[in-house]
Amino acid sequence: MKRFDDKNGTDDKKKRKRILFMAGMIAVIIITAALFYFNSFVMKTENSRARDSLLEWTEQNAALVGSRIDMYYDLLECAADYISDMPLDEVQTEEMLREKFHRHTEKFDSLKIISEDGRCVQDGQAYSLKEYFLMAMLGNRGLAENGYSYADGVILSVPVKNEAQQIKGVLCGTLPCSSLDVYGKADRRKGYAGLFVIDNHGKYIVSDGGNDTFGNDFLNWLEGRELSVPISDIKSRMDSGFRYYFAISGEDGDYMVTAAPVDGTELFAVTMADNRYIHQTGLRYRIWVFVITLVIILSLIAVIGVYLYFRREDRIAIRNLNRQLTLNEETYRITAGESDLCVFTYDVETEQIQFLNDKYQNLGLDQSELSVPVLLRKIREINPETCSVIRDIFARVDSAEALHSQKVKVWAGGRMRYLQVKTTNLYDESGKVSRMVGSIEDVTDMENDMLKLQKEARTDLLTGAMNRAAGTSAINRMLVQELHPGCVNTFAIVDLDNFKTLNDVMGHMWGDRALCEVVLIMKKHCRAQDIVCRLGGDEFVVFLPDMTREAAEESLRVLSAKLHIDYVKENLEVMISASMGIVFSDGRDITFQELYEEADGCLYQVKRTFKGSYHISDRAGQEKAD
Repeated sequence: MKRFDDKNGTDDKKKRKRILFMAGMIAVIIITAALFYFNSFVMKTENSRARDSLLEWTEQNAALVGSRIDMYYDLLECAADYISDMPLDEVQTEEMLREKFHRHTEKFDSLKIISEDGRCVQDGQAYSLKEYFLMAMLGNRGLAENGYSYADGVILSVPVKNEAQQIKGVLCGTLPCSSLDVYGKADRRKGYAGLFVIDNHGKYIVSDGGNDTFGNDFLNWLEGRELSVPISDIKSRMDSGFRYYFAISGEDGDYMVTAAPVDGTELFAVTMADNRYIHQTGLRYRIWVFVITLVIILSLIAVIGVYLYFRREDRIAIRNLNRQLTLNEETYRITAGESDLCVFTYDVETEQIQFLNDKYQNLGLDQSELSVPVLLRKIREINPETCSVIRDIFARVDSAEALHSQKVKVWAGGRMRYLQVKTTNLYDESGKVSRMVGSIEDVTDMENDMLKLQKEARTDLLTGAMNRAAGTSAINRMLVQELHPGCVNTFAIVDLDNFKTLNDVMGHMWGDRALCEVVLIMKKHCRAQDIVCRLGGDEFVVFLPDMTREAAEESLRVLSAKLHIDYVKENLEVMISASMGIVFSDGRDITFQELYEEADGCLYQVKRTFKGSYHISDRAGQEKAD
């Protein structure tokens, strides 16, 4: 190795040390100035930051309240699904509901099942004029006070729908207000003067853990106090569902108030903090800025000293490591001979690859030592697309990463195989990469298992059709693609007729068999690019992309005829058929959900008039029915 003149080497070292010292001092000055400027900026914007922090914390509490309400809504909707096919005007329905959901419904003080005419069979009262009943009958979630205030709890309501997704009644649950209390004891010890959950009229739902200091109505309590904004503006923002903040001044103290809406409801989370607590927090923050400034300056000085020390130690360590490199490599070669991995070394200077065991033969190679160009030429003969990946692996010697892992796909041993290539760079005294050591592991079985799991995640396990999530994603991707002139995308909901009768008369195994046979008929009938998706139960989607209206209608007409199937068991016979709601679309600004809603409307017309047929909606403005 070439040696440098000692005098020149010493001068270079002194020069590098002076440059490093000057760079460190400049960095200290810049960082110190920046931190002092930042501290002055913090002092000027202390109130703004405190307000934003308080508002953010209030929004987090609003999100917690919203998640709790959503949890209770989900429980009610699950129960509503359970009673969807039961009569709502019978006491047995309520008893079966409580028996089925005993562990969950005990969170509610009471449950009421209200029929569509507004009567409840449990207590015989009429609820047709109640706001929460009217909201649920419109298909929305309802929330209201139990009586004239929230003292007796909060009422949540959800619609009960039949199989045709028509609203047949309402399920209501009464929650104690404590169920929406997301404030812990630690929060109340942080210096907050008030923590509330209120509705858009100012009525308390959660009031500081039961503290009556702020009256029975928050907006009434604000009347007569000195506010930073008019109370009419506060009411207006509450009615609009916006977050807001304002300051209160009075004999009993100065406060900052922030309020954030609870998504999907007319509720607000409100935080009222004492200004003394806010200023105290800002003071602690400025002290910490000064402490951090001092620590950073001292740390930079220490880092420079430690860097100079360890740079010298690193050179000594590299020399010692290189002395053992030959011995370690021989030891590595012996160990590699017993390994299941294909182990190799790569010399950067000669571009020579050497395999340290005989596992290279499993890769279709016949030499234990060869150059990179020769390796690429051999791989190009078998796997041309893999050459660029192999070239990138050996190009990693010029990167700053010492460790690298890459997955490669090759054809070897008569089948496609997946290989995991891991490499490690070895450095010489100058810090340059002198050699690369790597291993090649056959991960074909693991990769195939992963591909199988991915396929199962996209497939309906019973029928083999796409499941709802996979079908929705695939159709949305196709909807944004360009269509050939004169062609449209065709979206059809297929709903089986008499399927429930088949299940009831012949058993669920016959129903499962029918579902599988229907999917098989659809797949054989459709093209390779068409999509057959099971939404759930006996409802499917058939999507025919980029096809003329005439061809698509004829294809679905033939498919409809094929789906008239007779099932005979001993002296029992049931015929199933398929009703279809079909939509033609030639635009790109459309989604799966929009097509589904329109096709569902067509399907409803078929079910109402003549089952086993289809109804077509053309988004260009034409409608056709068979």
